Amino acid sequence: MTERHLAAGLVPIATSTSPEHGLRLMTESAAFGITRNPWNTAHTSGGSSGGAAALVAAGVVPVAHASDGGGSIRVPAACTGLVGLKTSRGRVPLSPLVTEGWYGLVVDHAVARSVRDSALLLDLTHGPDPLSPYAAPPPRGTFAAAAVRDPGKLKLAVYRKSPLGLPISAETLTALDTAVALAREGGHTIEEIDLPYIGRDFIADFARTVAAAVAGAMRIEVLRVGRSVSGDVERATRLMSRFGEIVSAGEIYAGLQRLHATSRRLITETAPYDAVLMPVIAHPPLACGAMDPKGADAFIEDVLDRLRLARLLKFKPLFGQLMDKSLWFTHWPAIQNVSGQPSIALPVHVTDAGLPLGIQAAGRPGDEETLLSFAAQMEKISGWQARRAPLRMPA
Repeated sequence: MTERHLAAGLVPIATSTSPEHGLRLMTESAAFGITRNPWNTAHTSGGSSGGAAALVAAGVVPVAHASDGGGSIRVPAACTGLVGLKTSRGRVPLSPLVTEGWYGLVVDHAVARSVRDSALLLDLTHGPDPLSPYAAPPPRGTFAAAAVRDPGKLKLAVYRKSPLGLPISAETLTALDTAVALAREGGHTIEEIDLPYIGRDFIADFARTVAAAVAGAMRIEVLRVGRSVSGDVERATRLMSRFGEIVSAGEIYAGLQRLHATSRRLITETAPYDAVLMPVIAHPPLACGAMDPKGADAFIEDVLDRLRLARLLKFKPLFGQLMDKSLWFTHWPAIQNVSGQPSIALPVHVTDAGLPLGIQAAGRPGDEETLLSFAAQMEKISGWQARRAPLRMPA
Protein backbone atom coordinates (compact mmCIF):
# COMPACT_ATOMS: atom_id res chain seq x y z
CA MET A 1 0.00 0.00 0.00
CA THR A 2 2.75 2.45 0.91
CA GLU A 3 4.58 1.62 -2.32
CA ARG A 4 1.40 2.46 -4.21
CA HIS A 5 0.99 5.73 -2.25
CA LEU A 6 4.54 6.77 -3.14
CA ALA A 7 4.20 5.71 -6.77
CA ALA A 8 1.11 7.94 -7.04
CA GLY A 9 3.05 10.94 -5.76
CA LEU A 10 1.60 11.18 -2.28
CA VAL A 11 3.90 12.78 0.29
CA PRO A 12 3.88 11.15 3.74
CA ILE A 13 4.73 13.70 6.42
CA ALA A 14 4.22 11.99 9.79
CA THR A 15 3.53 8.87 11.76
CA SER A 16 0.31 9.36 13.70
CA THR A 17 -0.64 7.97 17.09
CA SER A 18 -2.61 4.86 17.91
CA PRO A 19 -3.24 2.92 21.10
CA GLU A 20 -0.74 0.13 21.66
CA HIS A 21 -1.21 -2.66 19.10
CA GLY A 22 -4.45 -0.99 18.00
CA LEU A 23 -6.30 -2.68 20.85
CA ARG A 24 -8.38 0.25 22.12
CA LEU A 25 -11.06 2.36 20.52
CA MET A 26 -9.68 5.46 22.25
CA THR A 27 -6.20 6.66 21.32
CA GLU A 28 -4.48 6.94 24.69
CA SER A 29 -1.12 5.29 25.36
CA ALA A 30 1.78 5.30 27.77
CA ALA A 31 4.11 6.14 24.91
CA PHE A 32 2.31 9.18 23.48
CA GLY A 33 -0.33 10.22 25.98
CA ILE A 34 -3.82 11.28 24.92
CA THR A 35 -4.83 12.05 21.34
CA ARG A 36 -7.68 14.55 21.46
CA ASN A 37 -10.66 15.39 19.28
CA PRO A 38 -10.32 18.67 17.32
CA TRP A 39 -14.05 19.26 17.77
CA ASN A 40 -13.55 19.42 21.53
CA THR A 41 -10.17 18.57 22.99
CA ALA A 42 -11.74 17.29 26.20
CA HIS A 43 -13.05 14.33 24.18
CA THR A 44 -11.53 11.37 22.37
CA SER A 45 -10.85 11.16 18.66
CA GLY A 46 -11.64 7.45 18.87
CA GLY A 47 -9.32 4.63 17.95
CA SER A 48 -7.38 2.86 16.99
CA SER A 49 -6.65 5.21 14.08
CA GLY A 50 -7.30 8.18 16.35
CA GLY A 51 -4.15 10.07 15.44
CA ALA A 52 -4.98 9.82 11.75
CA ALA A 53 -8.52 11.07 12.35
CA ALA A 54 -7.36 13.97 14.55
CA LEU A 55 -4.93 15.17 11.88
CA VAL A 56 -7.51 15.04 9.09
CA ALA A 57 -10.28 16.60 11.18
CA ALA A 58 -7.94 19.42 12.23
CA GLY A 59 -7.03 20.10 8.59
CA VAL A 60 -3.35 19.16 8.95
CA VAL A 61 -3.57 16.63 6.10
CA PRO A 62 -6.33 15.90 3.58
CA VAL A 63 -6.34 12.12 4.12
CA ALA A 64 -4.53 9.74 6.43
CA HIS A 65 -3.86 6.04 6.35
CA ALA A 66 -5.91 3.99 8.79
CA SER A 67 -6.49 0.30 9.39
CA ASP A 68 -9.54 -1.52 10.70
CA GLY A 69 -9.63 -4.86 12.54
CA GLY A 70 -12.66 -4.16 14.71
CA GLY A 71 -13.76 -0.63 13.83
CA SER A 72 -10.45 1.24 13.86
CA ILE A 73 -11.28 3.26 10.73
CA ARG A 74 -14.98 3.72 11.35
CA VAL A 75 -14.90 4.56 15.08
CA PRO A 76 -12.47 7.50 14.78
CA ALA A 77 -14.31 8.71 11.66
CA ALA A 78 -17.59 8.61 13.59
CA CYS A 79 -15.98 10.56 16.45
CA THR A 80 -14.40 13.30 14.34
CA GLY A 81 -16.88 14.01 11.54
CA LEU A 82 -14.99 12.19 8.80
CA VAL A 83 -15.64 9.65 6.07
CA GLY A 84 -14.15 6.30 7.03
CA LEU A 85 -14.32 3.46 4.51
CA LYS A 86 -13.57 -0.02 5.79
CA THR A 87 -12.79 -1.81 2.53
CA SER A 88 -13.68 -5.35 1.49
CA ARG A 89 -11.24 -8.05 2.55
CA GLY A 90 -8.53 -8.22 -0.11
CA ARG A 91 -9.32 -4.86 -1.70
CA VAL A 92 -5.98 -3.38 -0.56
CA PRO A 93 -3.37 -6.11 0.03
CA LEU A 94 -1.43 -6.19 3.30
CA SER A 95 1.54 -7.81 1.53
CA PRO A 96 4.52 -7.92 1.23
CA LEU A 97 5.26 -7.48 4.95
CA VAL A 98 2.41 -9.69 6.17
CA THR A 99 -0.08 -12.08 4.62
CA GLU A 100 -3.01 -11.18 6.84
CA GLY A 101 -3.75 -9.56 10.19
CA TRP A 102 -5.86 -11.04 12.99
CA TYR A 103 -6.92 -14.09 10.94
CA GLY A 104 -8.07 -11.87 8.05
CA LEU A 105 -10.02 -9.35 10.14
CA VAL A 106 -7.71 -6.38 9.39
CA VAL A 107 -7.96 -4.16 6.30
CA ASP A 108 -6.12 -0.98 5.28
CA HIS A 109 -7.45 2.24 3.78
CA ALA A 110 -7.89 5.74 5.16
CA VAL A 111 -9.93 8.42 6.87
CA ALA A 112 -10.83 11.44 4.74
CA ARG A 113 -12.83 14.65 4.81
CA SER A 114 -14.90 13.75 1.77
CA VAL A 115 -16.26 10.76 -0.10
CA ARG A 116 -14.40 12.01 -3.18
CA ASP A 117 -11.04 11.88 -1.44
CA SER A 118 -11.65 8.42 -0.03
CA ALA A 119 -12.61 7.13 -3.48
CA LEU A 120 -9.62 8.76 -5.19
CA LEU A 121 -7.21 7.23 -2.69
CA LEU A 122 -8.76 3.81 -3.14
CA ASP A 123 -8.22 4.07 -6.89
CA LEU A 124 -4.51 4.52 -6.16
CA THR A 125 -4.12 1.60 -3.78
CA HIS A 126 -6.55 -1.19 -4.63
CA GLY A 127 -5.78 -4.25 -6.69
CA PRO A 128 -4.55 -7.82 -6.21
CA ASP A 129 -1.06 -8.85 -5.25
CA PRO A 130 0.41 -12.32 -5.91
CA LEU A 131 1.55 -12.56 -2.28
CA SER A 132 -1.93 -11.90 -0.87
CA PRO A 133 -4.30 -14.79 -0.08
CA TYR A 134 -7.32 -12.54 -0.65
CA ALA A 135 -8.48 -10.57 -3.68
CA ALA A 136 -11.70 -8.56 -3.79
CA PRO A 137 -13.71 -8.62 -7.04
CA PRO A 138 -12.47 -5.91 -9.44
CA PRO A 139 -14.66 -2.80 -9.67
CA ARG A 140 -16.72 -2.15 -12.77
CA GLY A 141 -15.04 1.23 -13.22
CA THR A 142 -13.10 3.62 -11.02
CA PHE A 143 -14.08 4.36 -7.46
CA ALA A 144 -13.80 8.08 -8.23
CA ALA A 145 -16.40 7.67 -10.99
CA ALA A 146 -18.68 5.83 -8.58
CA ALA A 147 -18.43 8.75 -6.14
CA VAL A 148 -19.91 11.18 -8.68
CA ARG A 149 -22.50 8.81 -10.11
CA ASP A 150 -26.17 8.95 -9.13
CA PRO A 151 -26.81 5.77 -7.14
CA GLY A 152 -30.31 5.34 -8.52
CA LYS A 153 -33.06 4.04 -6.27
CA LEU A 154 -31.50 1.75 -3.68
CA LYS A 155 -33.06 -0.81 -1.38
CA LEU A 156 -31.69 -0.17 2.10
CA ALA A 157 -32.11 -1.84 5.48
CA VAL A 158 -31.73 -0.46 9.00
CA TYR A 159 -30.42 -2.49 11.94
CA ARG A 160 -30.95 -0.73 15.28
CA LYS A 161 -30.21 -3.32 17.94
CA SER A 162 -27.04 -3.83 19.97
CA PRO A 163 -25.45 -7.24 19.30
CA LEU A 164 -24.40 -7.24 22.96
CA GLY A 165 -27.76 -6.14 24.31
CA LEU A 166 -26.09 -3.09 25.87
CA PRO A 167 -27.56 0.43 26.09
CA ILE A 168 -27.57 2.68 23.02
CA SER A 169 -27.64 6.43 23.64
CA ALA A 170 -30.50 8.59 22.39
CA GLU A 171 -27.96 10.64 20.40
CA THR A 172 -26.81 7.52 18.51
CA LEU A 173 -30.40 6.65 17.62
CA THR A 174 -30.96 10.26 16.53
CA ALA A 175 -27.91 9.99 14.25
CA LEU A 176 -29.32 6.80 12.75
CA ASP A 177 -32.72 8.46 12.23
CA THR A 178 -30.97 11.37 10.53
CA ALA A 179 -29.26 8.96 8.13
CA VAL A 180 -32.58 7.28 7.40
CA ALA A 181 -34.21 10.64 6.68
CA LEU A 182 -31.39 11.60 4.31
CA ALA A 183 -31.71 8.28 2.52
CA ARG A 184 -35.45 8.76 2.10
CA GLU A 185 -34.79 12.24 0.73
CA GLY A 186 -32.50 10.58 -1.80
CA GLY A 187 -35.42 8.44 -2.99
CA HIS A 188 -34.36 5.13 -1.45
CA THR A 189 -36.60 2.53 0.16
CA ILE A 190 -35.92 1.66 3.80
CA GLU A 191 -36.76 -1.56 5.62
CA GLU A 192 -36.18 -2.29 9.31
CA ILE A 193 -34.48 -5.67 9.87
CA ASP A 194 -33.21 -7.79 12.72
CA LEU A 195 -30.05 -9.91 12.76
CA PRO A 196 -30.79 -12.22 15.70
CA TYR A 197 -27.81 -14.46 14.98
CA ILE A 198 -25.43 -11.51 15.43
CA GLY A 199 -25.35 -11.62 19.20
CA ARG A 200 -23.19 -12.08 22.24
CA ASP A 201 -21.77 -15.44 21.12
CA PHE A 202 -20.68 -13.91 17.81
CA ILE A 203 -18.92 -11.00 19.53
CA ALA A 204 -17.39 -13.37 22.10
CA ASP A 205 -15.86 -15.50 19.34
CA PHE A 206 -14.51 -12.30 17.76
CA ALA A 207 -12.98 -11.20 21.08
CA ARG A 208 -11.32 -14.57 21.64
CA THR A 209 -9.92 -14.51 18.11
CA VAL A 210 -8.35 -11.08 18.63
CA ALA A 211 -6.91 -12.14 21.99
CA ALA A 212 -5.30 -15.19 20.39
CA ALA A 213 -3.81 -12.98 17.67
CA VAL A 214 -2.33 -10.65 20.30
CA ALA A 215 -0.86 -13.60 22.19
CA GLY A 216 0.72 -14.81 18.97
CA ALA A 217 2.14 -11.37 18.23
CA MET A 218 3.76 -11.29 21.67
CA ARG A 219 5.36 -14.69 21.04
CA ILE A 220 6.76 -13.44 17.74
CA GLU A 221 8.21 -10.39 19.49
CA VAL A 222 9.92 -12.62 22.07
CA LEU A 223 11.56 -14.59 19.27
CA ARG A 224 12.55 -11.39 17.47
CA VAL A 225 14.29 -9.74 20.42
CA GLY A 226 15.41 -12.88 22.21
CA ARG A 227 13.91 -12.04 25.60
CA SER A 228 10.64 -11.44 27.40
CA VAL A 229 8.79 -8.34 26.24
CA SER A 230 6.21 -8.21 29.04
CA GLY A 231 7.99 -5.24 30.60
CA ASP A 232 7.97 -3.35 27.29
CA VAL A 233 4.20 -3.28 26.74
CA GLU A 234 1.27 -1.79 28.58
CA ARG A 235 -0.60 -3.75 31.18
CA ALA A 236 -3.69 -3.97 28.98
CA THR A 237 -1.66 -5.60 26.22
CA ARG A 238 -0.16 -8.08 28.66
CA LEU A 239 -3.61 -8.99 29.95
CA MET A 240 -5.01 -9.44 26.46
CA SER A 241 -2.05 -11.66 25.63
CA ARG A 242 -2.60 -13.72 28.80
CA PHE A 243 -6.23 -14.19 27.87
CA GLY A 244 -5.19 -15.31 24.38
CA GLU A 245 -2.88 -17.90 25.92
CA ILE A 246 -5.67 -19.31 28.12
CA VAL A 247 -7.94 -19.99 25.13
CA SER A 248 -6.98 -23.28 23.49
CA ALA A 249 -6.12 -23.66 19.82
CA GLY A 250 -9.13 -25.94 19.44
CA GLU A 251 -11.44 -23.29 20.86
CA ILE A 252 -10.07 -20.67 18.48
CA TYR A 253 -10.50 -22.94 15.47
CA ALA A 254 -14.06 -23.82 16.47
CA GLY A 255 -14.81 -20.14 17.08
CA LEU A 256 -13.51 -19.18 13.65
CA GLN A 257 -15.72 -21.80 12.04
CA ARG A 258 -18.72 -20.38 13.90
CA LEU A 259 -17.81 -16.87 12.78
CA HIS A 260 -17.50 -17.99 9.16
CA ALA A 261 -20.84 -19.81 9.30
CA THR A 262 -22.57 -16.73 10.70
CA SER A 263 -20.89 -14.57 8.06
CA ARG A 264 -22.25 -16.78 5.30
CA ARG A 265 -25.73 -16.44 6.72
CA LEU A 266 -25.36 -12.67 7.12
CA ILE A 267 -24.11 -12.17 3.56
CA THR A 268 -26.88 -14.36 2.15
CA GLU A 269 -29.72 -12.78 4.11
CA THR A 270 -28.64 -9.17 3.51
CA ALA A 271 -27.87 -9.71 -0.20
CA PRO A 272 -31.25 -8.23 -1.28
CA TYR A 273 -30.20 -4.87 0.21
CA ASP A 274 -27.77 -2.46 -1.41
CA ALA A 275 -26.63 -1.36 2.06
CA VAL A 276 -27.54 -1.84 5.70
CA LEU A 277 -27.48 1.23 7.94
CA MET A 278 -26.43 0.73 11.56
CA PRO A 279 -24.58 2.61 14.31
CA VAL A 280 -20.82 2.71 14.75
CA ILE A 281 -20.57 3.94 18.34
CA ALA A 282 -23.21 3.50 21.03
CA HIS A 283 -22.46 6.84 22.67
CA PRO A 284 -21.13 10.24 21.59
CA PRO A 285 -17.32 10.61 21.68
CA LEU A 286 -16.29 9.92 25.26
CA ALA A 287 -14.37 12.29 27.50
CA CYS A 288 -10.63 11.66 27.42
CA GLY A 289 -9.72 9.17 30.12
CA ALA A 290 -13.31 7.90 30.41
CA MET A 291 -12.14 4.38 29.68
CA ASP A 292 -8.96 4.61 31.71
CA PRO A 293 -7.56 1.09 31.53
CA LYS A 294 -6.62 0.92 35.21
CA GLY A 295 -10.06 0.00 36.51
CA ALA A 296 -10.87 -2.29 33.60
CA ASP A 297 -7.47 -3.93 33.77
CA ALA A 298 -7.89 -4.77 37.43
CA PHE A 299 -11.20 -6.42 36.63
CA ILE A 300 -9.70 -8.32 33.69
CA GLU A 301 -6.75 -9.47 35.77
CA ASP A 302 -9.14 -10.82 38.41
CA VAL A 303 -11.05 -12.68 35.69
CA LEU A 304 -7.85 -14.13 34.27
CA ASP A 305 -6.64 -15.29 37.66
CA ARG A 306 -9.86 -17.24 38.06
CA LEU A 307 -9.73 -18.54 34.50
CA ARG A 308 -6.36 -20.10 35.19
CA LEU A 309 -8.15 -22.47 37.55
CA ALA A 310 -10.57 -23.82 34.93
CA ARG A 311 -11.38 -23.64 31.24
CA LEU A 312 -12.94 -20.57 29.67
CA LEU A 313 -16.29 -22.13 28.87
CA LYS A 314 -17.00 -22.67 32.57
CA PHE A 315 -16.73 -18.93 33.13
CA LYS A 316 -19.03 -17.53 30.48
CA PRO A 317 -20.60 -14.98 32.88
CA LEU A 318 -17.14 -13.62 33.75
CA PHE A 319 -16.14 -13.45 30.10
CA GLY A 320 -19.38 -11.67 29.32
CA GLN A 321 -18.61 -9.01 31.93
CA LEU A 322 -15.10 -8.60 30.55
CA MET A 323 -16.50 -8.21 27.04
CA ASP A 324 -19.09 -5.66 28.14
CA LYS A 325 -16.44 -3.49 29.79
CA SER A 326 -14.18 -3.65 26.75
CA LEU A 327 -16.85 -3.10 24.08
CA TRP A 328 -19.33 -0.82 25.89
CA PHE A 329 -18.46 2.10 23.58
CA THR A 330 -19.05 0.27 20.30
CA HIS A 331 -20.98 -2.90 19.49
CA TRP A 332 -21.25 -3.13 15.68
CA PRO A 333 -18.03 -2.66 13.65
CA ALA A 334 -16.64 -6.17 14.27
CA ILE A 335 -19.50 -7.60 12.20
CA GLN A 336 -17.98 -6.44 8.90
CA ASN A 337 -14.42 -7.31 9.94
CA VAL A 338 -15.57 -10.89 10.34
CA SER A 339 -17.73 -11.01 7.20
CA GLY A 340 -15.22 -9.15 5.02
CA GLN A 341 -17.91 -6.76 3.78
CA PRO A 342 -17.17 -3.10 3.05
CA SER A 343 -18.68 -0.48 5.34
CA ILE A 344 -18.45 3.29 5.30
CA ALA A 345 -18.80 5.63 8.27
CA LEU A 346 -20.73 8.78 7.41
CA PRO A 347 -20.71 12.03 9.47
CA VAL A 348 -24.47 12.55 9.53
CA HIS A 349 -25.00 14.14 12.95
CA VAL A 350 -23.62 16.67 15.43
CA THR A 351 -24.83 16.35 19.01
CA ASP A 352 -26.30 19.15 21.10
CA ALA A 353 -22.89 19.33 22.78
CA GLY A 354 -21.24 20.00 19.42
CA LEU A 355 -19.63 16.58 18.92
CA PRO A 356 -19.81 14.57 15.67
CA LEU A 357 -21.58 11.22 15.74
CA GLY A 358 -21.42 9.16 12.56
CA ILE A 359 -23.23 6.01 11.49
CA GLN A 360 -22.21 3.33 8.97
CA ALA A 361 -23.58 1.77 5.81
CA ALA A 362 -22.44 -1.81 5.19
CA GLY A 363 -22.55 -3.18 1.66
CA ARG A 364 -22.28 -6.41 -0.26
CA PRO A 365 -18.81 -8.02 -0.38
CA GLY A 366 -16.69 -6.29 -3.01
CA ASP A 367 -19.21 -3.55 -3.72
CA GLU A 368 -17.53 -0.36 -2.53
CA GLU A 369 -18.83 1.39 -5.65
CA THR A 370 -22.45 1.34 -4.50
CA LEU A 371 -21.44 2.49 -1.02
CA LEU A 372 -19.39 5.38 -2.40
CA SER A 373 -22.17 6.46 -4.78
CA PHE A 374 -24.73 6.37 -1.97
CA ALA A 375 -22.38 8.12 0.48
CA ALA A 376 -21.64 10.92 -1.99
CA GLN A 377 -25.36 11.50 -2.47
CA MET A 378 -25.86 11.64 1.31
CA GLU A 379 -22.96 14.07 1.56
CA LYS A 380 -24.51 16.34 -1.08
CA ILE A 381 -27.99 16.30 0.44
CA SER A 382 -26.79 16.98 3.98
CA GLY A 383 -24.07 19.49 3.17
CA TRP A 384 -21.88 17.95 5.86
CA GLN A 385 -18.66 18.54 3.91
CA ALA A 386 -18.94 22.23 4.77
CA ARG A 387 -18.71 21.44 8.50
CA ARG A 388 -15.30 21.88 10.05
CA ALA A 389 -13.97 21.07 13.47
CA PRO A 390 -14.13 24.27 15.54
CA LEU A 391 -10.95 23.30 17.46
CA ARG A 392 -12.64 23.93 20.80
CA MET A 393 -10.54 23.77 23.95
CA PRO A 394 -12.16 22.72 27.22
CA ALA A 395 -13.03 25.48 29.65
